Amino acid sequence: MTNYKLDFFLANLFEWIDSFVVEGSSGLFSVKRQDNLPTLYGLTDMVFNLCIPNEIERYLSSHLDLNRELWIQSIQNFQDPDTGWFREKGRNFGFHFKEHSTAFAIAALNLLGARPKYEIKIKNQLLSKKEVHLWLKKTPEWGLLLWPGSHRGGGVGAIFATLGEDSYPHKHFFNWYFEWLNQKADPEVGFWRIGWIHKIKNRLTKQELGGAIHYYWIYEFLNHPIPYPKKVIDSTLSLQNSLGLWDEDVSYCIDLDALFSLFRCLNQTDGYRKEDIKSAVIKYLDHTIPTLNDRNFLFTRYDNTHKLTGCLEAIAEIQKYMPELFELRVPWVETLDITPWI
Repeated sequence: MTNYKLDFFLANLFEWIDSFVVEGSSGLFSVKRQDNLPTLYGLTDMVFNLCIPNEIERYLSSHLDLNRELWIQSIQNFQDPDTGWFREKGRNFGFHFKEHSTAFAIAALNLLGARPKYEIKIKNQLLSKKEVHLWLKKTPEWGLLLWPGSHRGGGVGAIFATLGEDSYPHKHFFNWYFEWLNQKADPEVGFWRIGWIHKIKNRLTKQELGGAIHYYWIYEFLNHPIPYPKKVIDSTLSLQNSLGLWDEDVSYCIDLDALFSLFRCLNQTDGYRKEDIKSAVIKYLDHTIPTLNDRNFLFTRYDNTHKLTGCLEAIAEIQKYMPELFELRVPWVETLDITPWI
């Protein structure tokens, strides 16, 4: 059996990370190279990009101009004390909703051993079953833009799951949350197909996969069964392309979405399509590991901090369930088992 190595990637990782350091900023990061200010996504992505391969302590020890306390404070500075939302000035990178940036910031703070400074005020709008169900129906996008729209419904769920029971809007919040989602999942494909576009076209695309995962992370984190797991496996495998990826030729978050769905649903089904899943994983790794180990590919195709994050988490998810495939100096960390957002 192949033993995949990431020695060349790891040898280039710190230099790649350093290429996003803002000059004169005490080692802080921007999401794009040559930006003149640290950004929320640059700061938070690099937490994950170092925590997942288990390299954060080694990086900090070799970069004395950056320390954990400065990093935490820099992330906390993006929080609005009046609302609790974390956001960048103007529009968030990639047009991410405030729910995404807030969940991401809180997850990064959690990995650094910290919490947000202020309460997340949306909790005051989610105090009853009726309010939670109406919010899930109306706030996330369930149609054409299901994938980015799920950042809203999933992001808020991830915020409270990460912060813990004492921060829930109501002690029954997640009972109401999962009740609504379970009722709306499509028994034919496993994912959610309840938007206007699905009434016109009974489609199955990466949008449905990318939308579902932001809820699946919370299902798994809170030990709640994912609905229709066999159908999720069937649908996810059907969307893999000829390269072994789930979109084009550069691995990013959609590949994590697929692999997480496959492994977690496999666990629920006593091995349903286990060999097909293994073949899908090998196909993914055969394409992705050489690209990560290719210095030119790493520096040119991963030209912002956010794109690499999902790819690294995908590798960590595979290593969690199939460690025999890898030859690594230290085990990688599946951060979604620590905090349910990325």
